[in-house]
Amino acid sequence: MNSYDRVMNTLKGLPVDRVPVFSVLGAYGGKLTNTDLRTLYSDAAAYVAGQQAVQETFGMDLVLATFDYSAVAEAFGGTVAWDDKQAPNMKYPAVTTATAALALSLPDPQRSARLPVILNATRQLAKIYHAQVPVFAAVPGPGALPTMIMGLEAWMDTVLFDKPAAMQILQWSGQFFVAWANALFEAGVTALVITESVASAEISTRTLFAEQFLPHVREIFAQMRGPLVFHHGGGRLNHVLDLLPGLPNLAGVVVSSKDDLGDARSLIGPDLLLVGNLDNLSLSQATAKEIRARSLACLRAAAPHGHYVLSHSAADVPLSTPPENLHAMIAASRDYAALGKDAT
Repeated sequence: MNSYDRVMNTLKGLPVDRVPVFSVLGAYGGKLTNTDLRTLYSDAAAYVAGQQAVQETFGMDLVLATFDYSAVAEAFGGTVAWDDKQAPNMKYPAVTTATAALALSLPDPQRSARLPVILNATRQLAKIYHAQVPVFAAVPGPGALPTMIMGLEAWMDTVLFDKPAAMQILQWSGQFFVAWANALFEAGVTALVITESVASAEISTRTLFAEQFLPHVREIFAQMRGPLVFHHGGGRLNHVLDLLPGLPNLAGVVVSSKDDLGDARSLIGPDLLLVGNLDNLSLSQATAKEIRARSLACLRAAAPHGHYVLSHSAADVPLSTPPENLHAMIAASRDYAALGKDAT
């Protein structure tokens, strides 16, 4: 069974040879090909070569389209912070007020900044791995997208103290979200991971998410042209998980390393994909034996219910992560398939 079949069967609740294993290895592709990260995230051919190296080295059950939110911020007029040890980040947002945000022009996914580079790389990866390995892309969620335009503090201040302006910004930025997400689907991605940080307990209460963000998320998700996986965006998600089933085009949820897998399954029900929940930062600090043990613990907790993918639960793994730690995740999946709960 190849990775594409393994993941598709898992989504559908059909038998698989082992639990799929995901890892976010965008920048790691640059490490494997000795490519500086500015080139990796600015040149489609360089990024594709990096993902090919990742696939050849680890055999993860996904290929990752360019995971670079700074490109979205840049397309709106923000500035980028480049680093030689991690994926680029937004340095400064384009604006810091609601009024200034609404005066901006919406970017064109086919023309603005580095967005066309991402689409080009995505098309190449989709062609190379067609029906062999699923291609996933990540995008900032419709509720979190304004943080890429005006910064988190300014956006949450607007949400809390100027609801009419916040609703106006959501509708305005939502037009770009739909265009960008569907452009990625047209480029060939299998599914989109929607990182919705405003759903996390560290940023939003359950009531705030339910009343101000969830209706907008539902409206936007209904316009998507493919399956979506809802991501915690860096914080705990279990406090709102029960609100997510029934969202249009929703195929699954990624929970954080701080969320309980058993509780998460109870909250989302039996039919949605559940992804997680290894700690991202521990991958570089623990031994391969420890990573394998933690992976087996996740598998014992979540695999018996089906619809589960073993994965860490944040962004790119640190470049200092030893290759054997990533191999240990797949080894755990294979051992669990062979021995079940007796795997040690």
